[in-house]
Amino acid sequence: MTIDQTTGPSLVEQADIAESFVRGIGEALGVAITFKRHDLDNGIMRIEANGEGVGVLIGRRGGTAQAIDELVRTVLQRSGGSTREGKIRIDMGGVRARRAEALAAFARKVAEESIETQSEVALEPMNRMDRKIVHDAISDVDNVESRSEGEDPHRRVIIAAVVG
Repeated sequence: MTIDQTTGPSLVEQADIAESFVRGIGEALGVAITFKRHDLDNGIMRIEANGEGVGVLIGRRGGTAQAIDELVRTVLQRSGGSTREGKIRIDMGGVRARRAEALAAFARKVAEESIETQSEVALEPMNRMDRKIVHDAISDVDNVESRSEGEDPHRRVIIAAVVG
């Protein structure tokens, strides 16, 4: 693979690099991994990694999967060039997608409760990706808004009914 050092790897080249890296981790642990690419909005590609025994790459509470995703991000940053198109997210066993769906459903439920009680609800602190999921879910609900408050790692989403 030849990477243009002035622009960095394309999104497809980044996906190839990420898959190769994760495949190597799987091989080292005796897990054969298959990949499925999902194009998402805003230049983000989610690569779902599956295989028998993939649970070892997910880990307790998804901790290993998050660590692998961070390692992939580091590998991609060091893969050449100073600018890159898009972003790659590794989703071990589809855990990330299922978590996003559950978090969005929870946010919509809290939004409805906020509207009923005409109050603000502060969610537990969460990382920026989870906050974005909540904000996106809330944007689809009428008469409610969301905002983030605090500093990482204690930054949280506030869901509030729109008065008036």
